[in-house]
Amino acid sequence: MTNNKTYILGERALVIEIAQTTLSQQQQNKLFAMHTWMRQKKVFIDIVPAKTTITGYLMHSQDPDYWLQKMQDAWDNIEPEQYQPRTHKIITQYGGETGPDLVEVANLLELSPSQVIELHSSQAYLVKFLGFLPGFAYLGDLDKQLHLPRLASPRTHVPRGSVAIAQDLTAIYPSESPGGWRLIGQTNMVLFDHHSKTPSIFQPGDIVKFIPSKESIC
Repeated sequence: MTNNKTYILGERALVIEIAQTTLSQQQQNKLFAMHTWMRQKKVFIDIVPAKTTITGYLMHSQDPDYWLQKMQDAWDNIEPEQYQPRTHKIITQYGGETGPDLVEVANLLELSPSQVIELHSSQAYLVKFLGFLPGFAYLGDLDKQLHLPRLASPRTHVPRGSVAIAQDLTAIYPSESPGGWRLIGQTNMVLFDHHSKTPSIFQPGDIVKFIPSKESIC
């Protein structure tokens, strides 16, 4: 059983914190299964999975001590195999105006643009957690051959749908924003809709595959 601790943060935030700083795939799946269990209970205003924690913000009508114990009991009994991920296929136009950093990325890595596209699109990425922007999913792990730091000077404007890489991760910007990740492509898929019952199409534990479009510039 994974060592963990549960506690109340503030008045209504209930936290499960896992002792390890790096999780195995089994431990990660257990955390994703816990996220699913918490969503099904419909007593949390928001649920925030992170790298080694999951936090639920409890409705005011609910008893924090009662639900903290319920979370601990659930964690002790949940098996990693209970989590069944969804797979998303993202049609992506690489390079050109939609991927303005692709050529520079290729040059820095001593690869051709087509090799960068092949390496990026050949991986199946895990949605590790959401953050930064509503619907912004941190996807890993990026092929080691594509590891680069963020831009030294972030852009003030990154278009919605931009596909980007930074360090060992890749991501899609769900809305326009500033950003310091390297832009290698773009997708037309809508990733976040605040009118939807589940606003973000990506959930922690989902699998994401990038499919190069015919318009991609190699």
